[in-house]
Amino acid sequence: MPATLGSPALWVFTQARVLVFLLTLVRLTGLLATMPGFGQTRVLLQARVALVVLMAAVITPLAGVPRAPVETMWDLTGVAFTEFAAGLLLGLAVSWIVDMVSFAGQLMDTQMGFSFVQFLDPVSAHPVAVSGSLLNQVAMLLILVSGLHHQMIRALVESYRILPMGGTLAVNPQLVVVMMGQILVKGFQLAFPVLFTLFIVDFIAGIAGKFMPQLHLITLTFPLKIAIGLILLGVILREFSPWIGPLLEAAPREALRLLVSHG
Repeated sequence: MPATLGSPALWVFTQARVLVFLLTLVRLTGLLATMPGFGQTRVLLQARVALVVLMAAVITPLAGVPRAPVETMWDLTGVAFTEFAAGLLLGLAVSWIVDMVSFAGQLMDTQMGFSFVQFLDPVSAHPVAVSGSLLNQVAMLLILVSGLHHQMIRALVESYRILPMGGTLAVNPQLVVVMMGQILVKGFQLAFPVLFTLFIVDFIAGIAGKFMPQLHLITLTFPLKIAIGLILLGVILREFSPWIGPLLEAAPREALRLLVSHG
């Protein structure tokens, strides 16, 4: 064996870099596992693995070294768990936006009567109704067009400054609950025009049915609610990009804020 390859210092250096690469791979895996569009089963497993490995090779020189020495298997397991949890938190900041849009779509579908018709959503791989799937597809398109996936990679690199490799991760339940509550608030805000208008339609139909019992209200109001709901859905789609744009821009900052709160 050449003297260079037999040098103990070289093997120690190589072992340290391999360890950093593996830990970077773990944090990146957590991010892509929760990022909409990249972690879904519709993406080939080989493509996902290749993407993670290539990105980890690029990010490894920027990740630094573990804060504490990793000497035993238990140390490695603890650091790997922390890195994976940090990646999951970063990805959830974007995943919650898609969940919020899906929640709004479910509210609109229930009010319009589309909740009876469901099909497989290619983004989430779950059965969804018409409006929810349409809004999900538009939201995923806006994520790619706005370059949010690139911004999240930058946020991942920045996360090594906020939470160095091997640092302590203590979950702040209050902040997580507040961010999850935004799913309900923003989702209801997005669906409110449809919900309020169709409530007025139901209210008028109820009054009409009280004074004219011979009317077949279900036969009359069901197509009317669908027509009005589709018109309002078109208006919402027209204003959807300006509405969701600030949320997408704030996603990397919110993701890093989760790590900052962990101190």
